Amino acid sequence: MIGWLVNRPNTVREKQIAMQSLAGKTPVYLRAPRSKLYFNAYMVLFTVSFVGSTVQLVNYSLGRAKKVGEE
Repeated sequence: MIGWLVNRPNTVREKQIAMQSLAGKTPVYLRAPRSKLYFNAYMVLFTVSFVGSTVQLVNYSLGRAKKVGEE
């Protein structure tokens, strides 16, 4: 029933050779296909959340943040 998923050829060796052939040129986390897309998306989300939490912390510390129930 799921033989198409279980009985697949082992391509680990080919992928390992491809990754190691790029050694020294790019960081490991940017070598795989689409890894730059994933890494950049992660960095954008991280930056937005970090800046947002910093702005909110400053607003709370200066007393400008709205409290629950205020309009």
